[in-house]
Amino acid sequence: MFKLFRYYSAASLVAVLATAVLLTWFYQQVAIQGIAQLAERSNLALTRAAMYPMKPALLEFLNATAELHWNGASHPPLPPELAGSIKTLMQDGFIVRIKILNRKGVVAFSTTPAQIGNDQSRNQGFISAINGGVGTAIIYRDTFNSYDGGIEKDNLTQTYIPVRASPAEPIQGVFELYTDVNSLVLQTERTEFIIMAGAILILSGLYAVLILIVRRANNTIELQQRTIHERTETLEALSAHMLKSEESHKKKIAFELHEGLAQTLSALKLQVESGRHNHQTDDAGAGSVESIIPVLQEAIQDVRAIATDLRPSSLDDLGLLLTLNWLCREFELQHPGIHIERQIPLQERDIPITLKVILYRIIVSVLGDMAQHTNTGRIHLALWLDGDTLTLLIDDTATEALDRTVTPLMNIDPQLRAGFARMEQLTTLSGGTFTASHHSGGGTTLRAAWNR
Repeated sequence: MFKLFRYYSAASLVAVLATAVLLTWFYQQVAIQGIAQLAERSNLALTRAAMYPMKPALLEFLNATAELHWNGASHPPLPPELAGSIKTLMQDGFIVRIKILNRKGVVAFSTTPAQIGNDQSRNQGFISAINGGVGTAIIYRDTFNSYDGGIEKDNLTQTYIPVRASPAEPIQGVFELYTDVNSLVLQTERTEFIIMAGAILILSGLYAVLILIVRRANNTIELQQRTIHERTETLEALSAHMLKSEESHKKKIAFELHEGLAQTLSALKLQVESGRHNHQTDDAGAGSVESIIPVLQEAIQDVRAIATDLRPSSLDDLGLLLTLNWLCREFELQHPGIHIERQIPLQERDIPITLKVILYRIIVSVLGDMAQHTNTGRIHLALWLDGDTLTLLIDDTATEALDRTVTPLMNIDPQLRAGFARMEQLTTLSGGTFTASHHSGGGTTLRAAWNR
């Protein structure tokens, strides 16, 4: 059997965790892009403001180092004016490193002297700047800087800015700034943690609600499955009982036809043959005819009894209510010690046509069974309409004050269930609901209900 609750709880947990991770990753990417754009705009504004007074000295230095090669032996010194401007630029601590690269991508100057002379011609930031753009990258603490080929100790933003005399002049070099973004990264990490925690909390609440909903749905499904299973078992039992009952009924009819009507007709045949061969006197012939009439009357009664047992003609000619009145009178005549109390406040039109035969069969079956085991001398028969619900009640308890705990016929005494299984069978197969209760003081209450 498919375990809905187990499958859904596991799948939902995985989905919740995956969603939380994806939300965090998405925020991280957006935050990184935001930090890079913010740092780039800040560095551009700062560099352009600082570069204006030192641009002549910077251009002069780039011209002097234009032919500087990778790992060249001589490195021209930084002009004092340019050195002073760079020192002023770095004094607030926001800019932690500065590089100046010539057109060939060689580091002509760096605040980290060991990097002077390094070849950065394949650096993507340099390539972007030497082609007229602005290159920006974020390097996190303790990660490898693929641009510079080393491990950084701080969270830095690298910005590569092209240097030229005017917008119409060719680019003579690249000015590179390293800015400290530790505060932004820490703030982003804190926000990322808060978002992740909030997402997990919200999704956990959603997960809990979904689990409760699925658990309730699972319980409902299991209850429905149990109900279907019980009904299937009941229908199987009823089907088996129906086959057995039909076979028993056919056997009874066959016995009545063979032992009753067939024997009567055989006797008639013998009497007719005897009368045909013995016509010596008129008195003998008249006596033969007189002896045939009672036998014929008995045969007619047998045929009527069999036809009535199969389907009373009054049910079609007069309706159910008059047929029930006749049935109760006949029952009381056959069982003088039992009185039937009828309570049927209905009109014939109130009873659906499809239920008339069902109701008749149920009442005949139950009355016949109660006649065998009731000891109260009383049977209460009620049929009424409550809204759209038609209810049939048959009761043989001694008093109305007894405790009546209604239980399904499946759960009461097997012998009693076998006795009233016909009522349950007809009620269930006709779309109704059936309940029964057996009382400690004696007697049984049977109830069937149909929605019209």
